[in-house]
Amino acid sequence: MFTIANNITTRSRSVADALRPRIAESFSERVSVRVKDTRVECLQGLASRCLEAGADALEINLQQRFDSPETMRFAVESVQDAVDAQLCLSAHNPLTLEAGLRACKRPPILNYLSLDVERLQEILPLASRYDAELIVLIADPLAPSDVNDILKTTAVLVGAANNAGIPNERIIVDPGVVHITSDIGPRWVSTILELLPALSGAVDPPVRTTCWINNISAGIPARLRPFLNSVFLSMLAGAGLSSAFVDALNRSTMRAVRAIKVLRNQVIYSDREIEGQS
Repeated sequence: MFTIANNITTRSRSVADALRPRIAESFSERVSVRVKDTRVECLQGLASRCLEAGADALEINLQQRFDSPETMRFAVESVQDAVDAQLCLSAHNPLTLEAGLRACKRPPILNYLSLDVERLQEILPLASRYDAELIVLIADPLAPSDVNDILKTTAVLVGAANNAGIPNERIIVDPGVVHITSDIGPRWVSTILELLPALSGAVDPPVRTTCWINNISAGIPARLRPFLNSVFLSMLAGAGLSSAFVDALNRSTMRAVRAIKVLRNQVIYSDREIEGQS
């Protein structure tokens, strides 16, 4: 199970504050340096803690706020100055994504491609030019289709990526996740559980899969979210999920991740391994 920490996101107040444009920084060089140092330390400290907790990669997500090339460049450079890890870049603006791609020291994961024509025209050339891995959103849970229709969409999108020079080895498909409290939530979970095994034979060579685990528990009481996230992650792992976006700082979730790796024979069992102790 390859885990991508989704903690560096502007959904987080502390991250949003660190990435917020600071007009006052231009008033005083001393203030500017001090504020910038504080912002960088916030991002670097968070990145380091996520990797120490067991994350394999780090998402930088500007989809909610500050979706600009300057902000993405600042975030990527700040994180890379502190840690050596693969990054996943999430933004709506293709110029923002390209700025991040240029700043990355190693090929990142690019989030995301969909059937939207404009998105296809914007994202495929970027992923191809910068040798990035590419997340392909193969379904819209808000307009649910059956598994056969989703597999057809997968073939179309993977084919488009292949035609752009992106091999299956660099493609990660995402079926999307909706809140369990929504009308279609439980039904969509069943669809994902049926879809994941089917994807293994849908294209050749097979592509990898991913999900945003925390999405399943949005809207439920905070005390219940880690438990539901861990159960959902375990169910998807049993159906063949190969990677997941997770809260790397949540002990319950990361304990589940480590247990999955043990049960998949990816690491050797030990009590300390399950507890996450070095």
